[in-house]
Amino acid sequence: MAPAPKLLISCHCGAAKQTVRLCDQVSGTPQEISLCHCGACRHNTGLLCVSYAAIEHPDSIEGLVEYHSTTKTTTRFFCAICGCHVFRRLHGPIKDNINVEVADGALTAVTKNELWAVATGVIIRESGESSKGGREMLMKYTKHINTASTKDGGLSAFIRRVGDAQELEVVDSWGPSPPAFKAAGKKYEGSDPDVELETSSRGYSRVQSGEEVLSAFCHCKTVQFHITRPNLSSELPQSNFPDLMVAYHTGSPQIQNPEDNKWWLRPDLDFCSGEPGILRMERSGLRRYLAGTCACRSCRITSGFEIQTWAFIPRANVFFHIRDNHTESSDSETRTADEVTNIVPLDFATLPANILTSYESSKGVRREFCSRCGATVFWRDRWRPQLLDVSVGLLDAEEGARAESWLDWWTGRVSFVEDAGNGRTGEIATSAKCLLDSLEEGLRRWGEEREEASR
Repeated sequence: MAPAPKLLISCHCGAAKQTVRLCDQVSGTPQEISLCHCGACRHNTGLLCVSYAAIEHPDSIEGLVEYHSTTKTTTRFFCAICGCHVFRRLHGPIKDNINVEVADGALTAVTKNELWAVATGVIIRESGESSKGGREMLMKYTKHINTASTKDGGLSAFIRRVGDAQELEVVDSWGPSPPAFKAAGKKYEGSDPDVELETSSRGYSRVQSGEEVLSAFCHCKTVQFHITRPNLSSELPQSNFPDLMVAYHTGSPQIQNPEDNKWWLRPDLDFCSGEPGILRMERSGLRRYLAGTCACRSCRITSGFEIQTWAFIPRANVFFHIRDNHTESSDSETRTADEVTNIVPLDFATLPANILTSYESSKGVRREFCSRCGATVFWRDRWRPQLLDVSVGLLDAEEGARAESWLDWWTGRVSFVEDAGNGRTGEIATSAKCLLDSLEEGLRRWGEEREEASR
């Protein structure tokens, strides 16, 4: 049997850099990778979907923060410096969804006390691969899982197939069936042990003083805030167009937004008409915010996953919920309903310690993540301090994960899609590019279908 493939991995700051070993493959086939959309993953990472590859026990978890799920069956490991999610460990006894044993001619899953996985976004390349690109295929995306909790399908609506493979299956169980099980006509059963997450807002209503709000929180609820509808203050920021709307590699003069377009303010659903992305309505119809996807290298290795999802929200529309006597050791399981919560406008300078960890990913650019569970929360820079990128996976909209009554999804482009393979080589880079190409194609098709339906 050939040795297990070795993969070089790294977070943004490099603290987690090491080599890991993929779990043995069945008959040399690529490992099947699922895109998980469950509420626990969304609120634990800030992203709308995540993906992991099964690996053997890593050599080191030094410098990583451990965060245990409320069910005590899942532990996630993220970098204490840059916030990148690196590993996930499931506690047993667990049926291994990759390895199988043969006993008396029957295929059975290997039962282990723990099962380790690595976030796919931190994988750089196969360790020791040749300049020709190494193995043909190590992993392949095959299905969307746990989509039911999204209510609207989340990102699964945008990713229908990857590369030349058949359309991705959409299922609501966690463990994918290994190829050997399928060949034997057996069904592999499993469920995400961490999928249950209380998504009801604690301590505040969806209406504050008669004002409609959208609640947001991380998995441990150390980070809780709400967003208000656009108002006059929402028009005050000034900003270049984002790469999402005008690709920076083109060098277009429109990047600088010479007409001071308030591009982050979007029409209400009732006002959507005409060409997607073009505003042709009265200002009173601007009741949503722009949202989009990003594939840049920095987002990938500060989150740990291939696809970051951001909403562009003015800081004036973000209000933090801070509990009295907030401490680092506070536990969401022990909080009581009568706790006093102070609601304050977001001010990074005055937020209590131990809520957010701030990381400078490049000069003048900062990213914030939850100090306790590692969820990505904000992206901001010194050039547009009054306009934030907010992680969509934290939002708790009644209609679903895409929060379409609040967000207008840009379908014309994936931000920095050209960056999909940046810093990667071989099959790993090719696989990432296929996934992002599929996302971009799916977004365009989804936008066209919605435009056709509105006519």
